[in-house]
Amino acid sequence: MFNYNRYDRKLGHNERKLNQSDFIVSKTDLKGMITYANPTFLEISGYRTAELLGINHNIIRHPDMPRALYAYMWDQLKAGKTVYG
Repeated sequence: MFNYNRYDRKLGHNERKLNQSDFIVSKTDLKGMITYANPTFLEISGYRTAELLGINHNIIRHPDMPRALYAYMWDQLKAGKTVYG
């Protein structure tokens, strides 16, 4: 599950503005296990690649993110669609 202590320590609940060229990218398998995370994703999450690969993506879920959004996202992904957000 989401590691609140790590989130508080690493990100401090601070907003971060990205450049237009910055994209936060991650890929998972259909079970939600992370198979790829780009450098921006790693920087924002505070994790290293080795810590994330094979771990369920919900490890980085923000507690304020509505669960309905994740349900929609997984429905789309299971239908073979790409989700941008």
